[in-house]
Amino acid sequence: MCDKLRIIKRQNETLRKLNKIAAISNTSPIETLREALVIGKKHFGLEFGIVSHIVGQDYTVDVQSTPPNTLYDEQLFALGSTYCKTTLEIDDILAIQDVTTSKYVGHPCHRDFDLVSYIGAPIRVNAKVYGTINFSSPEARQLEYDSTDDEFMRLLAKWAGSFLERQITLDELSLTKKRFEMIFENNASGMMLVDEDCQIVMVNKRFSEIIGFSKDELIGQSSRNIHLNNPSKKSLTDNFSKIKTDSHQKIEYQLKRKDNKPIWCEFIGSSIEFTKNSTGVVWSILDITTQKEMQEKLELQATTDFLTELYNRRYFSSRLEDELSRVKRNINSSTSLMMFDLDRFKLINDSLGHLSGDIVLKEFANLLKHNSRKTDILGRIGGEEFSIILSYTKLEDALVLANKIKEEIANKEIDIDGNKFHITVSVGLTSFRNDDKNYDRDCK
Repeated sequence: MCDKLRIIKRQNETLRKLNKIAAISNTSPIETLREALVIGKKHFGLEFGIVSHIVGQDYTVDVQSTPPNTLYDEQLFALGSTYCKTTLEIDDILAIQDVTTSKYVGHPCHRDFDLVSYIGAPIRVNAKVYGTINFSSPEARQLEYDSTDDEFMRLLAKWAGSFLERQITLDELSLTKKRFEMIFENNASGMMLVDEDCQIVMVNKRFSEIIGFSKDELIGQSSRNIHLNNPSKKSLTDNFSKIKTDSHQKIEYQLKRKDNKPIWCEFIGSSIEFTKNSTGVVWSILDITTQKEMQEKLELQATTDFLTELYNRRYFSSRLEDELSRVKRNINSSTSLMMFDLDRFKLINDSLGHLSGDIVLKEFANLLKHNSRKTDILGRIGGEEFSIILSYTKLEDALVLANKIKEEIANKEIDIDGNKFHITVSVGLTSFRNDDKNYDRDCK
């Protein structure tokens, strides 16, 4: 269990770093990918990180993070001499801990480049295979690759693909005006052109696919009609005015498809001159719904205990500090803190095993959820230790709830593989005072 926790923690930390560099707006997508390769190398403990572009049998190093004087961007290789050829053949994650002891012994990549350990995944841009993202080393990796490594590589490949799509979009937007219509229609991202009244003038095929409406249903309509939360005329006009003064603007909006399904989209806008006295805005639009869902998943993993689905100690502590600050600002505010410790929990682990102990922890967590309000903050702060922040609750009211929880858990029969037993819990209660300095001092 501890090893699994360490793996999950390491993966979450790596993904948080990736999201952090993705939020830096003044870094080009290519350099962001290079920073991502540095993070990936450290995550896997490998020396080489590459984003490749594969056309036919040509393997081009698009972006690399490698030891000095080894590889360079745009370097060309024969695809057949790389592990990436095998990665594309299986169309999935290829992970080789030590090629000399694997079924790939004698692979051309080991023979020609002395690379012993490798993990790679296909990258898709606009649903088509673009190349691979891969990490490798001339030394065997000490740890075996497992399913969490595979899941991480799939997420990283999607993440890298979105940046490559963005780079393609930005490159195509820089083409000359005479090729505008061709670029507009065939762009890998959705494209929409609006006038000063926020009326839709043009859309491309990709945007119609994203939003579910045909071009005829969109052109001539107000762009307000496709927003999930209908924006005011003023807000659309304000955005239009900002783009006229700024050369570039990036906005995130929720749109609604024709089937009313909400989707998150990233808009990258640039002004364009229709005539001498008329200006419009051309929007490059990416569907970032998957990215948003991944961010939400990461945020949940970063704040939640994976076993009980309650807040973890770190996040719970930050919320407790916030609550203490609120109490300090309001002398009449009442907030209570309830802490629980399962009695003789070690005996359950020792006699029935840790899996049975996990079942008991989840049972108690579910009981806490059942007895809590939406405003209550529940956390697992230790192995068998739990806590609840009861905002705007006096100590005497918290005592009533504490006794109710004690009684319910004591009366609840837990059956694990025919072993039926009851558990009890010890409870501590306190209330926050206006003069409390911190919860560690006052709630021990």
